[in-house]
Amino acid sequence: MQNILVFYGGKSVEHDISVITAIQTLKNINKDKYNVFPIYQTKNNNFVVVKDYLNPKTYTKEIKQFKKVDFLFGQNKIKIGKIFKKTYKLDCAINCLHGINGEDGTLSALMNLCNIPLSSSAILGSSLCMDKIIMKDVFVANKIPCVDYTYITQKDYNLNKDLCVFNILEKMTFPLIVKPSNLGSSIGITKATNKQELCDAIEIALCYDKRVIIEECLENFKEINISCLGNEDCELSSMEQPINWQDFLNFKDKYQQKDKTNTKILNPNLDDRVKTEIEELAKKMFKIFDLSGVVRIDFMVDKNNKVYVNEINTVPGSLAFYLWKDKNVEFFELIDKLITLAKEKHAQNIMHKYNFTSSVLSDFKGQQLNKYTK
Repeated sequence: MQNILVFYGGKSVEHDISVITAIQTLKNINKDKYNVFPIYQTKNNNFVVVKDYLNPKTYTKEIKQFKKVDFLFGQNKIKIGKIFKKTYKLDCAINCLHGINGEDGTLSALMNLCNIPLSSSAILGSSLCMDKIIMKDVFVANKIPCVDYTYITQKDYNLNKDLCVFNILEKMTFPLIVKPSNLGSSIGITKATNKQELCDAIEIALCYDKRVIIEECLENFKEINISCLGNEDCELSSMEQPINWQDFLNFKDKYQQKDKTNTKILNPNLDDRVKTEIEELAKKMFKIFDLSGVVRIDFMVDKNNKVYVNEINTVPGSLAFYLWKDKNVEFFELIDKLITLAKEKHAQNIMHKYNFTSSVLSDFKGQQLNKYTK
């Protein structure tokens, strides 16, 4: 049996959604093939194993019954327990952490140091896609269509709010969408139709991040989502169109609708040219950002059938399994593929040379150091 870690929770505003993704994953992973260790990252960034971890209500109160987790760097092992710790050798880790302190490349870095294969993208792709400003800059550099945007920093806004707003309105016209640069799940996002609303929206976004992106607001458009699965090259899922989409779906629209029927259209009716363009752009971005595992890319199609890329989610909610069902890929099969891809990527990475022998240290003379010391 393979030993598999599943990371979830996290010090992030997307903590609760991460818990849901993990519970879905833990319920669907093949227990006949894998020995699973659910690793909960608390809101204080501690890694623990929680009792009754499949119950969502466990995470609505202070968690007292847990076992701490220690990572053994470079050894592909963890220790679990309080006093008498048991050591486990690991085969792979599945990333269900959404947002900062997980999806942004931090978990990728930790797993690299621990020599553990990880199901999600590497450090660079994860961090680039987490930061909406840098992500859009990469879009522009690679001629990937996106809406016009600009950004401000908390420091600049605090120094001169009027100048920041003036510079925004010099470049763009209302309506505008204001977002924290490093966030997801539609948290902190506001539509602004006038100057006062813009100021209020910036204040809200700055509560969550020190950098804020301001984007042109498309109207009368369709949102189209597609998932990619692979390492560098990828296969594509079916497309999906969330309905009731006007300016953006807020957190409640996405996750707390009691009636979830008829909220999404699978395989929406799109012009063939539009479908082809979305598929080609998805594959192009997957390679440019050096992505791996499963990702979801969100597009917008305006009334003139012009395609824009909105954003890339490197750890999509529910691991985007719902986009693969139409391709006859069940959730447990998607998890199997993620584990296989992670191990293949890890095996490829460790083939590279990380050591270089030189004479620098043997030739170094201690007298050289004296020049710089008193």
